[in-house]
Amino acid sequence: MKRFLYLIILCVILAGCKGTPQKQADSGKTSGTEKPAGTVTVTVTISPYKYFVDQIAKGKVDVNVMVPNGNNPETYEPYAQQMMELSKSALYLKVGSIGFEQTWMKKLQDNAPDMKVIDTSVGIKPAKTPGGNIDPHVWMSCSNARIIASNILKALCQLEPKNKAFFEKNYQSLLSIIDKRDSTIKESFKKDPDLVRKFVIYHPILTYFARDYQLEQLAIEEEGREPSASQLKSLIERARKENIKFCLIQAEFANRNTTTFINESHTKPMNINPLQGDWNRAMQEAAAAVLGKGTAVAGKKQHR
Repeated sequence: MKRFLYLIILCVILAGCKGTPQKQADSGKTSGTEKPAGTVTVTVTISPYKYFVDQIAKGKVDVNVMVPNGNNPETYEPYAQQMMELSKSALYLKVGSIGFEQTWMKKLQDNAPDMKVIDTSVGIKPAKTPGGNIDPHVWMSCSNARIIASNILKALCQLEPKNKAFFEKNYQSLLSIIDKRDSTIKESFKKDPDLVRKFVIYHPILTYFARDYQLEQLAIEEEGREPSASQLKSLIERARKENIKFCLIQAEFANRNTTTFINESHTKPMNINPLQGDWNRAMQEAAAAVLGKGTAVAGKKQHR
């Protein structure tokens, strides 16, 4: 009888040692989506920069995005919880001088005084929009992406020197992705003998893209200023005269002036998303839109 009781007690003890599946998961062994304890946080302004960091760091750092995809980085205002989360960041990788950063960067630094801020646009040659303004949207360019990636690599190596070799290896893989995308875009333009090397866009976010591939970008608005009736009419007449076929639409900026232009110029509206989290796909979509092989914007009146 005593022996029987002893066996029962032993089984209970062993069962307790196994624990529940949840407790086992919390024992320090991380799953594929969990980060090890002590992982540092890096903040970026927009989602494309999360892509660059993720490609180089491969999970060695947590990445926080201030302006979520689908929001306008020229007018976005961070909410209180974001400002609280920002204080956990050891590093801020900023685009350079995009609208959100011009408005909020000082407040962000005041909120997280120990956070190091790196300008990832250092080394990029500025380009001007059709209105003569320096374009801050530097990431929509393969040549710029190489510089941005290099600046991010240096910052991550300084932040986590123990992972330098790991970062450098991943950086080389990222360069291969950038080079392949650049080559693919050039080849796609070369194969289209009827390509009209001009396009219209509401917000001039593709200045560097146009520069890299010898295209001309015509913008409906500049610096957040809506076009006058005469300016819009002039652009419509030019598009008709020069047989410009496509108007590139970015959801964050589409409005009635865009619709008016499309309807009156007889251009086809093509969707682009330069602020999405997959930079490589954003570049592919931009090239497809210029070629008229991308996704047409639903719900817009078309004459072609």
